[in-house]
Amino acid sequence: MNLTLTPHASLEIQTGIGYVDGEIHSSAEAGYGGRVWSIVLADPRKCNGPRRCYHSGLPEEYDLLYRFTQDARRLTASLQIQQQLRPWLRHRLAYGTDLTWEDNIIFYPRVDSLVTNGSPFGNEALGYRELDRRRVTYWSLDYSASAEARLGDALAATTSVGAQYYRDSRTSFFAWGSIFPAPGLNSISAATQRGQPVESFEEQASLGVYAQEQLAWRDRLILTLGLRSDDHSAFGRNFDRITYPKVSLSWLVSEEPFWRWAWFPTLRLRAAYGESGKQPTAYAAIRLYNPSVGTGDQPGLTPATLGNPNLGPERGKEWEVGVDAGLLEDRVNVEFTWYDKRTVGAILTREIAPSVGYPGVQFFNAGEILNRAVELLTRVRPMQRTRWTWDVTLNLATNTNRVLDLGLGDLSWVSAGTYLRHQKGYPVGSWFEKRVVSARLDPTTKQAVDVLCDDGRGGAMPCAGADGRYGTDDDAPAVYLGRTTPKVEGSISTTVGLLERVRLYAMVDFKTGYRKLDGNTRVRCTFFGGRCRENFYPEEFDPKRIAGIQSNRNLVDFLIDDASFAKLREVSLSYLVPPRWARWLRAERATVTLAGRNLKTWTRYRGLEPEAMFLGGSRGGNHSLWEQTTLPQLTQWSFTVNLGF
Repeated sequence: MNLTLTPHASLEIQTGIGYVDGEIHSSAEAGYGGRVWSIVLADPRKCNGPRRCYHSGLPEEYDLLYRFTQDARRLTASLQIQQQLRPWLRHRLAYGTDLTWEDNIIFYPRVDSLVTNGSPFGNEALGYRELDRRRVTYWSLDYSASAEARLGDALAATTSVGAQYYRDSRTSFFAWGSIFPAPGLNSISAATQRGQPVESFEEQASLGVYAQEQLAWRDRLILTLGLRSDDHSAFGRNFDRITYPKVSLSWLVSEEPFWRWAWFPTLRLRAAYGESGKQPTAYAAIRLYNPSVGTGDQPGLTPATLGNPNLGPERGKEWEVGVDAGLLEDRVNVEFTWYDKRTVGAILTREIAPSVGYPGVQFFNAGEILNRAVELLTRVRPMQRTRWTWDVTLNLATNTNRVLDLGLGDLSWVSAGTYLRHQKGYPVGSWFEKRVVSARLDPTTKQAVDVLCDDGRGGAMPCAGADGRYGTDDDAPAVYLGRTTPKVEGSISTTVGLLERVRLYAMVDFKTGYRKLDGNTRVRCTFFGGRCRENFYPEEFDPKRIAGIQSNRNLVDFLIDDASFAKLREVSLSYLVPPRWARWLRAERATVTLAGRNLKTWTRYRGLEPEAMFLGGSRGGNHSLWEQTTLPQLTQWSFTVNLGF
C-alpha cells in the first residue's frame, strides 16, 4: 500500500508498506545428490536390479526422505516528508526499513524401509533435522536540503547538503539433531544425538554527509560539483573517515542556436569523474577470540582472527563519457557510455605466519584493479502507422577487467579458489591450469599418448615433466584459460502493437566471452568411470579431451568450458479488452496476457545449464560458480489478467 497526503500546498507526506509471506519447498539436488545426480550418473549395469539404472536413490525415495523448506517473511516500510520552506528553499526527510525473517529447515523423517544394507542413504534414513534461523534488519535515515538562486538571466545555481545514516543487523541461530528413535518424530529435541546450538549477532552502521553545487547555463549546460565524506563501523580503529569527490558536465547541444538539423533533434554530451567506496565486511578489522574451556574447566579464550586496525574501504575512481542522441523525429534513440574505473586499496587476504599465534588470514588493502567498459542502448521504431507500430531495443555492454597490482611485492599472483587465481595483468579470479595442446590416441590400447602441454612461452612440453610424474617441479605450468565473468552481455527485444489493443513482445538475451567449470563431466568421466561416452568410444573424440579424462584429474582444462549462451528469454501476447467487456467485471480497463519464459537456449556449453550454479565459496573463490547436477532453467508459461478500477 502506498499513500500520499498533502496537508498543505507546501507539504507532502508519502508513506508505503509492503509485506510478503511465503514458503518454498526445494528438492534435493546438486551437493545433496538428488534426482539429477542419480540420472546423470545412471549406470546401465544396474538396470536389472532394484536401482533401475539410477546411480544412487530412486526418485520416489528422494521425495520420501528429503524435505527442504524455507519459510520467509519480509516487511518493508518507508516514510518521506517533503516541504517547500521558501520559493527558493526545500528540504526532505526520508526513513526506510526492511525486515526479513527466514527459517531454513532441512528435515529427514525416519524411514525404516530405507534403513537397509546397501542403501545409498545410510544413517540419513534414521532421521535428521536442522534449523538455520536468520533475522536481517536494514534501516536508513536520509535528510537533504536544496537552495536555488538566479545569478543573472542565464545562470541558475542549486546548492544541496545532506546526511545519510544506514544501519543493518543480522542475528542467526543454528541447531541440529539426528537419529529419531521412532518414525513420526520431527523435532530436534526428540533426536538422540544433538549438536551444540550456535547463536551469532552482527551489526554495522555508516554515516555520510555531502555537499553539492549545480550550475545551469540556460538549462542546457549543467556543471555539478560534489563532495561526500563517509565513516563506517567496519573501518579499522586507525582509519578515519574517507572523502569522495565528484564532478560532472552535461551539454544539451541540440538546444544551441546553431543547431539546425531537424532530422537530428536531440544531442546531449556528458562527462563525469567520481569516487566511491566499498567497506570491509563486519569485524574484518577487529581482533577476535573464541570462548573455550581452560585448565580446571575454567572459562578461557583462544585466538580467532588477527584483525587489522589499518583496514579501510576499497576506493573506486571512475571516468565516464557519454552521448545521448535522438534521430529521425526521435524514432531512433541512442545512449552510449564509456567508462574507466580503477579500484585502489582493494581488500585482499594474506596468510598469517604461525609464529604470530593467530590462525587463518588477515584482510588488508593493497590491490589495484582496472575495469573498462562500453555500454550501448539503442531504441528504434522502424515502422509507425495509425493502426500498428514496431519497436526494437538493443542493449549491449562490454567489460575489460585486469589486475594491475596485488600490493605484494614480487608476488605476481594469489589463489582465488580451486583452479582460480588473481594474477597481475589478467582478469580478477581467472582460470589457470595446464593446457593440453596436442595428443595422439593409440589405436590398440585406446590410451592418449604423446601428450604435450603449453609451456607458457609459446611452445609445448610434456605435461607431467621429464620424469612422467605429476606434481614435480618440472611439470608444465598453469596458464591462463579464460575469464570467469562475461566479457560481452546484452539483449535484443522487439514489440509489435496492433490496432491499439494487441501487443506482441519477444526478448533474446546473451552472455559471451567467459568460461565455467562443467561439474557434470567432471563426476561422470573422472570420478565414476563408465558414465560418459568418452570412456567407451575414445576414438570419437579429440585426443586432447581423452588425455584429460584419462589423467586421473591431473589435466582439467577440458572441464573449463565456454559458457557463452543466448536465450529466448520471453515471448508474450497481451490484449487490451474492450471497455464494454471490462465493465462486465465492474472494471474500467482490463488486459489479458499470455507469456512464456526460458523457451530456447543456444550454447556451446556441454553441461546441463550455462546459467546454473553449484559451488562458490572457498572452492569457487566467490569468482566462479561450478555447474553440477542442478536443475536447468525451467520453461514457464503464465496467463495474467490485470484489472484497473
